[in-house]
Amino acid sequence: MLDSVEVVKLRLSLILIASLVTCTTKERTVEGSVQSHFSSQDGIEWVIAREIDAAGKRIDAAVYTFTSRPLAQALVDAQKRGVRVRVILDPSNAGGELSKATYLLNNGIDVRVERGVGLMHHKFALVDDSIIITGSFNWTASAETDNDENVLLLIGFPATYRAYSREFERIWRDAKVWEEGEGEIVELSATDTRALKKNAGEEVAVIGKVLRVGYSERSNTYFLNFSEGKNGLTCVIFSSAVEKFERLGIDITSYEGAQVEVMGELIDHPEYGLEIIIEEPSQIRVLSSRENLL
Repeated sequence: MLDSVEVVKLRLSLILIASLVTCTTKERTVEGSVQSHFSSQDGIEWVIAREIDAAGKRIDAAVYTFTSRPLAQALVDAQKRGVRVRVILDPSNAGGELSKATYLLNNGIDVRVERGVGLMHHKFALVDDSIIITGSFNWTASAETDNDENVLLLIGFPATYRAYSREFERIWRDAKVWEEGEGEIVELSATDTRALKKNAGEEVAVIGKVLRVGYSERSNTYFLNFSEGKNGLTCVIFSSAVEKFERLGIDITSYEGAQVEVMGELIDHPEYGLEIIIEEPSQIRVLSSRENLL
């Protein structure tokens, strides 16, 4: 925990920073110095790269999304000159197409992903023994060029540094080593609503029992429901895809009561909830038919 004196000093520093309107502000206190940077003004990526390039001993970074090639290269260069580099990523983003997790891993950097259901939503880095980089900024191109983001660069503040270091070590200790290819397809249970919501927008494989097959005659659309409630997963087969099932002689209603694996993009629709749109019969694989389950 921070001591009360340092909390007051840090709060006063942040209040002073917030009251200024220049692109970059710099304030010095008894305990250290604080700089604020904004992506919409002077940019942020260069600040992080500068601190990485100046690192002499260690860099610990916990970042929700990491797709920035310049920052990835800066970490690799630091690793090559003998700096210990450790990176924690959120598992839902580590395996993304633009993620730099594989690039870091292939260049000898330790990369881990947090276990558990909640997001690893931190965006901070610790450099050597006294530098903290923290704020809203994800290490991505869009954060640099499109979004309104910020970082604070704290130099000094030993109690604050120790608090961030403890948080990093806590996650690192419980995290698992990330392996190339991991996260590309996430396997989920159809009844785990929380995990489903967490992985919305990702390509997933969902396993569960189809409780009911609904049908809209007006639109010739089928609905595979995996839950009795409104918050559960539904797989939607629109008319254009229904024709493909019919050509293969597949009766969609036969999925009712069966244990299946469904693959596709998981959508958390603001009106209809969790959905996977079935466009091809190959997206559904029957694991156990209704007869086998009886």
